[in-house]
Amino acid sequence: MDQIQAHDPIRERDKLMSNTDLVLRMYSLFNAGDLETIRTELFAPDIVWRMPGHHPLSGEHTGADAVIAFFGALSQAGITVDNVHFGELENGTVIERHLGHGKTADLEYFFPTATAYDIVDGKLAHVQVHTADQHSVDRFFWSVFALKPVPARLQEV
Repeated sequence: MDQIQAHDPIRERDKLMSNTDLVLRMYSLFNAGDLETIRTELFAPDIVWRMPGHHPLSGEHTGADAVIAFFGALSQAGITVDNVHFGELENGTVIERHLGHGKTADLEYFFPTATAYDIVDGKLAHVQVHTADQHSVDRFFWSVFALKPVPARLQEV
C-alpha cells in the first residue's frame, strides 16, 4: 500500500530558499572576483546563459567556461548593479531584478534588468536575461567593445 505524502511547507520553503541562496552566493563570489568557484561549484558544466541584444556580448553563452568569459567581459566593461531584489517561483526558478550601470567617458547608462535562473541538481543550468532598455544596452556595449576586422572575427565552420 502506498503512503500518502503530506505537504510540508517548511521543507518546501527551505528548498526554495536554497535556490535563491545559490544565486546570492554567485553574486557574492563575483563581487569578490572568485570566478573559479562560481565555475566549479555553482555552474552546471553545460550551463546556458542567454543575453539579449545586438551587441558584442549578446547571444547564447554555452558551457561554464563560456559564461565565465562572459562574466570577465562584463567586469572589463565596468558594469555594476544595485537595487537588487530576488523572488522565487513555485517551480524553484529564481527571478532577480536589478538596475545595471555602465559608464563611458561621456555618458552614464542605466539598465533595468530582470533575470530568470533555472537550477538543476543544485547548479545553475539555464539563465535568461531580460532588459527593459535594450537600445541603451546595445549602445553601451558597442561603445566599450569593438569587433576585430574581417576575416579575424569570422570563425571557420
